[in-house]
Amino acid sequence: MEEKKKSNVGLIILMIILLLACAGMGAFIFVNKDKLTIKENSSVNEQMKNKNQKEVEESVTFSDSELEKYVNYISPLSIEPSAAIYDADTVTAKNLSAADKIKYIGSKVYSKHTSTSDAQYDIISESDVKNAVEEVYGPNTYEKATFNLGCGDYTLNESEKKYYSKTGCGGATATMASNVIIDYKATKSKLEITTAYAFLDGMTNKIYKDYNKTITLDDYTGSPDAAKSYLKDYIKNNKAKLNTIIYTFESTDGRNYYFTEFKNNK
Repeated sequence: MEEKKKSNVGLIILMIILLLACAGMGAFIFVNKDKLTIKENSSVNEQMKNKNQKEVEESVTFSDSELEKYVNYISPLSIEPSAAIYDADTVTAKNLSAADKIKYIGSKVYSKHTSTSDAQYDIISESDVKNAVEEVYGPNTYEKATFNLGCGDYTLNESEKKYYSKTGCGGATATMASNVIIDYKATKSKLEITTAYAFLDGMTNKIYKDYNKTITLDDYTGSPDAAKSYLKDYIKNNKAKLNTIIYTFESTDGRNYYFTEFKNNK
């Protein structure tokens, strides 16, 4: 009887020890689970912090004049107001032909032109064309091509290394286009510039939303001399109801940005 009693006491003690051991194990797991959760949360927070810090470090600030320089790169010459831009939905630099690359930076290329002494021909040196193309599109993007800037074709004289175009095609338009910067986003690898645009027809004295002048916005009652500044102010004050173009430039060194595409949100 005494031995059975001792056996029961021993069994009770063993059960108590097992219960304490289980409780201790449960507490250990609970504490370590909390530690693991805290560690995981800390790791996630650290990753978010590093991501946000990286985004802040990569952001780049541009002045208004710098942004205008990039937008003005893509400015073709035409008797009609920049038809190549406002008629297009999307233009991707890598898909442009050699001639179209020059056409889309027409104003930049044409600014280098001179004329023969008899004013019969416009002349642009091949080196000026090459420099303009590679400044906008990047190194080694220039190719020889016959190109058009809205009037006559420019053809390369290989021996002189100059492009010649017959002058005198004439033509004028009473329609004025304006393209105003309304926003931009920039990092060390990409620059996106958003512009809004509208058209003012000096013959009808109306402001239009689209290049084809099918959507009338407002009447213009000012003088011809004030039309240019008025149109810019009009765009700034009415940008919510206008079409926009987003220009994208990319960089590999954080300093030199080259044109890659624009999207016309018509």
